Amino acid sequence: MSVTLNTVIAFIVVFGLLVFVHEFGHYWMARRAGILAREFAIGFGPKLFSFKRSETLWTIRLLPLGGYVRMAGEDGESQTIQSGTQVRLLFDQDERVTDIILDSESRPGEGEAVIVEKADLEDGLWIEVLPHEEAALKAPDGAEESEENRARVRYRVFPQANIIQHGDAMQIAPRDRQFGSKTIMQRFLTLLAGPLANILLSMVLFTVLAAMNGVQTYEPVVGSVVSGMPAELAGLKAGDKIVSLNGKSVNSWVELQSLVAGHPGQTLKLVIERDGAQYTIDVTAERAFYVSFVSDTNQIELVPGDEVVAIGGERLTSLTQAEKLLAELGGQTITLSVVRAQGDAPVIKDIRYDLKGHTLTLTEEGRIGITQLRDYSIGSIILSGPKETMLWIERIFVSLGSLFTSSHPLDQVGGPVAIFKLTGDAAGRGLSTLILWTALLSVNLGIINALPFPALDGGRMLFLLIEALRGRPIDQSKEGFVHLIGFALLILLIIVVTWNDIQKLF
Repeated sequence: MSVTLNTVIAFIVVFGLLVFVHEFGHYWMARRAGILAREFAIGFGPKLFSFKRSETLWTIRLLPLGGYVRMAGEDGESQTIQSGTQVRLLFDQDERVTDIILDSESRPGEGEAVIVEKADLEDGLWIEVLPHEEAALKAPDGAEESEENRARVRYRVFPQANIIQHGDAMQIAPRDRQFGSKTIMQRFLTLLAGPLANILLSMVLFTVLAAMNGVQTYEPVVGSVVSGMPAELAGLKAGDKIVSLNGKSVNSWVELQSLVAGHPGQTLKLVIERDGAQYTIDVTAERAFYVSFVSDTNQIELVPGDEVVAIGGERLTSLTQAEKLLAELGGQTITLSVVRAQGDAPVIKDIRYDLKGHTLTLTEEGRIGITQLRDYSIGSIILSGPKETMLWIERIFVSLGSLFTSSHPLDQVGGPVAIFKLTGDAAGRGLSTLILWTALLSVNLGIINALPFPALDGGRMLFLLIEALRGRPIDQSKEGFVHLIGFALLILLIIVVTWNDIQKLF
């Protein structure tokens, strides 16, 4: 696999967009629910870049395997400061504690040195301290002295105060800012918002595609005529409606395509309707050869539907010739010349395919060089996004079902390497193909994440539904263990699928 700069850039843009939109869904809903979002991360592992805005640390991390929004109260974080701990306190103008510094290296020389007796950083928002032996015993005006010991001082703590250690600041999270304090519905919607954001992105991208290329219509009406092709030579024009073909009534574009494809190299008698009158036109269908079956599931570049114009440098003129060439070259690595879209003009790309132990089947179809009429009306464009998205959601569930009946289910699953490769291929085929590919990835990401599997959003939503039915939450340690097992299985799946992807490339 040759890695180009365009492939790398396309992957970074597509991956970044999908993960950002997914995590922003979680982030937006968490903020709406009043949950403290500590970190918004793209990627996992070591931090490459970060900045803090408002209460949230925004980071880009090394491993492009997803992302996360770390919410207060989710990961067993501790805000407890042990009695007897020596700290330094910083205050605001209202004498509230804004920073609790736990070590001597952070912000040296700043703050009032004290020894912690008690602290409640979740409910009461106070900290009770004894002044350090070298510090003055008199409390500031905003502090309350304990009745038990006049030297013991209780300070109010600012709700957005920070605990600072080793130069890192962690904002405290009062109980009402923690994920677990929210209602079941608020938590459920916060988890659901990620997958929904991806599905909404898919709708937007399909709508953008419709605005760029129009919406396919179902009527057998010519949208355009390809220059130099049989239809133009026979006199067909844009706007012509095909009424019948060889005496058979044509009622849809799909039916027209099927009839033309079934008569390669033959003369077709078309009855067309133009300006209210009907005309009869004879047009000879050109032969075209397409990949119908690829037995080598490790092959990524060659897929069913690809048009093949030559095998081993010999231009194809008939299906018999193509089958003969494939038979003669059996057991060898052959070169297929395949049509690839690139901008306005298609290009021919040579693809290597190993016939040793594998088969390749081509089919011959007729074509006359006409394109489908497309609808550019605002209403059709707006409706196309939801329609296409729902269509693909249905296909995804059908594909998921087939995994349970397939004898080789892992061959139907692609991992990070395959996505990287296919993203580069999509980018090479033009902007429309790249947008389509991004829309498909987005709807897949949304549906997969919503599945009720541990460690996924859907798995966590399932636990919330169980909590609602039981009337009490499930023990966090038990739920955490289940999610840990699920996460380990997902990592194992990623490793296996990635290994399969790598094998497909070499």
